[in-house]
Amino acid sequence: MNGLDPSLYQDPETAGPPIIRFNPRYLEDVRSGAKTRTTRFRDPAQLGPARLVFESDPEVVLPAEVTGIRHCLVSDLTDQDAQAEGLTTATELREGLKGHYPDLAGTDEVDVITFQINDKTGAV
Repeated sequence: MNGLDPSLYQDPETAGPPIIRFNPRYLEDVRSGAKTRTTRFRDPAQLGPARLVFESDPEVVLPAEVTGIRHCLVSDLTDQDAQAEGLTTATELREGLKGHYPDLAGTDEVDVITFQINDKTGAV
């Protein structure tokens, strides 16, 4: 046999629960429970088990459960959404989202993803 058998290789991106990627600056807020939601634009999630991956060096992965997904317009985000993300107001949340998604408009639909951590220690 020449080469590797591709059927024996598991892509780490597709093996196991789906991945939700985070900037490492959110790690402590997620671990502490100050951040229990994330708002995403054109980045779908699904209910059930997930891996929260913090893109640091080394990468940190927290096992989690996505417990809710709400579709809404950016303009319909609430202060409650902001507070679950560790912020204060919906205006602050919308401004923060513009940092991640510069072309985001108030009429765009986003997914508000609610999650809970299954293990607060995290794995490297």
